Amino acid sequence: MTPERFAELLDRRGPALARWPAADRAAAEALLAGSPAARAALAEARALDAALRGALPRPDPAALARLQDRIARSIARAPLPAPSGLLARLRAALHPAAPAGWGALVAVATCALWLGLAGVPRAAVDPLGPLLTLPLAGESL
Repeated sequence: MTPERFAELLDRRGPALARWPAADRAAAEALLAGSPAARAALAEARALDAALRGALPRPDPAALARLQDRIARSIARAPLPAPSGLLARLRAALHPAAPAGWGALVAVATCALWLGLAGVPRAAVDPLGPLLTLPLAGESL
């Protein structure tokens, strides 16, 4: 790694070498071991970083607590992710077949089976036939 590349990475990634990619970090540490200019650039970047962090206003602890509470409540109210797998996909695919629930679908299927197996009577039945056998007023039994 060249000192110019080190300075570019220092500007881009910051003075915390632990956050750099492993390959760049190893090359930077090798350069720091043998280059006083690279060590001076790192020290200057760390001083600038510390000055910038010190100039930032500190958040109000009460406001931070309210924000954390609001985030925790929204996470608690969020629905759980749908389980993945064959059974979950099958359930999702069959959901339009039973929008009212599986119990309703079973009840409808049972009624359809019962009506299908009951059969239709062969002779036409007069619905008023039983009334014709009842005695009317003034008739004897």
